[in-house]
Amino acid sequence: MTPRLRKWLFETLYKNRYLYRFASTVPFAGQWRVWQRLVLPRLHGHDVLELGCGLGDLLADMLTEGYGCRAVEHSPQMVAAARATLRKRKVGQPTWIIQGSAQSLPFPDSTFDTVVSTFPSDYIYDPSTITEVARVLRPSGRVIVVLGANLLPVGFLQPLLVLIHMLVYGPGTLLKSCKHRKFDKEVPLPAEKIHPTKDDADIGIMSEELLASWSGSLIPLEHFGLQRRSECVRSRRWEVSLVIGEKTAEAGLEASLTEK
Repeated sequence: MTPRLRKWLFETLYKNRYLYRFASTVPFAGQWRVWQRLVLPRLHGHDVLELGCGLGDLLADMLTEGYGCRAVEHSPQMVAAARATLRKRKVGQPTWIIQGSAQSLPFPDSTFDTVVSTFPSDYIYDPSTITEVARVLRPSGRVIVVLGANLLPVGFLQPLLVLIHMLVYGPGTLLKSCKHRKFDKEVPLPAEKIHPTKDDADIGIMSEELLASWSGSLIPLEHFGLQRRSECVRSRRWEVSLVIGEKTAEAGLEASLTEK
């Protein structure tokens, strides 16, 4: 599929909540929500901002867990869909979802403990986005980006889905297997924080911190005082790439002195 056709396809999906729900469920063997919820055990502090909340499922999850959340979403169709999700799940307030741009966040400095973005588009690579993320983060805050995910060719259905993904995204865009990487440390996630689907309840999910950033290297975290950490999270059925940027206390102090 050509880049132009792929862009048109994604823009079309993003304008229709029903197509988006289908496209984020069936082609990914129902694992999209599992991948989103990998954010939950990595949240820091209480106040969370989600960039590009889509249908609002993860936002509702975080509100249900007791976090104070806000969201900025560029698409008016997705803003409406996310607000409907909050009403349906009876959490939060629809006005907590703001239509806006990640490059110009409508919040004061040092407002949030964590900024979250799952499967973002190219805006995450824009220095203006990271400037804003660093600005609204409190000292010692963090940004969590679920950058990409792969189904693995196991079972009967997933090899076919993997083939479809290669036709849509191209083979070069698929994540390379974590099994062929060297890891700094391997940390099993606490069972109560894995949030697996019913079918995956007996499958161990491992989080592995990488020696160097092999994904998300184009996100300019270090330029804005965010210390990079890359993780690969995997189960028997899939692998997910995450990038985490920690705002050092020194960076927060430097920003404060600059303002003065």
